[in-house]
Amino acid sequence: MIGGVAMILDELLENGECIIMDGAIGTEIARLGGDMHTSAWCGLANKTHPDVVRQVHRAYLRAGAHVVTANTFATCRHVLAGAGLADEAASITARAVELARQAVVEEACDRPVAVAGSMSNNYAWIPGTVSPDPRYFPTPEQQITDYREMADAIASAGADFIVLEMMSDVTNASLTAEAAVATGLPVWIGISCVLQPGRGVTAWDAHTAHPAEELHPEHEPHATLSLEEVIEAMIQFEPQVMGIMHSTVSATGPGLDVLKRAWSGPIMAYPETNGVPFIEPGEFSTRCSAWVNEGVQIIGGCCGTTIEHIRTLTKDLNRQAN
Repeated sequence: MIGGVAMILDELLENGECIIMDGAIGTEIARLGGDMHTSAWCGLANKTHPDVVRQVHRAYLRAGAHVVTANTFATCRHVLAGAGLADEAASITARAVELARQAVVEEACDRPVAVAGSMSNNYAWIPGTVSPDPRYFPTPEQQITDYREMADAIASAGADFIVLEMMSDVTNASLTAEAAVATGLPVWIGISCVLQPGRGVTAWDAHTAHPAEELHPEHEPHATLSLEEVIEAMIQFEPQVMGIMHSTVSATGPGLDVLKRAWSGPIMAYPETNGVPFIEPGEFSTRCSAWVNEGVQIIGGCCGTTIEHIRTLTKDLNRQAN
């Protein structure tokens, strides 16, 4: 992390104090007018709608966030290949970090705010679905190169740390973690989970998390991993923070329980809110505040979580602190 931001956030973590992350980036970009690509989702917005991306960051800062997450979740080379922009992956990734930094200067220059670069295991989607498009699958060697290119672009553009989002397996998540750790930046790891009918909480899988109509008919399910297996694999990379993210509110609680049995360091939680039923800001704040009271230090939201969710959460946490 950079200068005073590093010292202050590290101090907050060491003292067990609460750090508020932002909420959803992609769904907020879409809500505020940015076009979503059918294959690369929000990845193109840094190029096509930079003002909207910056607007989202600024709004989260006004809502009280201590961390803004650059719009890099879907800017890896093999994701942008679905939009014909593979060769612009590094520049689009760097632009995302630059937009987040600009928002900090414009909106929060008087307080320490960290910029996180996001990395995921996302692939280009088959248009009209959230199923990976086999036309753009990288070879294992290409995948390693793509993740390294992305991590280096995030670091070179000035991110304070890298957050790994939606880690839900061992092989792909490990490749992503290796690339992130190699930059020398602090790494926070977010693991996704789902509640399996009659089986409790497991690592996230698309067939449980999404309705059938959102998946391509040829998208075959894979064996579901235990959440413990993914957590243990990620601990080996010695992250600064671990947490549960991109999971429903109902799955996040049990996921945190599993994580706490294996991980003694700082814990984060940022659940999605756009499931059925949609989680309103008040309910979101109540659930998040309870997790903070149970030891979660870093709190925010994922898909569907709006600026109003984070504003409500910030007010409630500040009220509790006073």
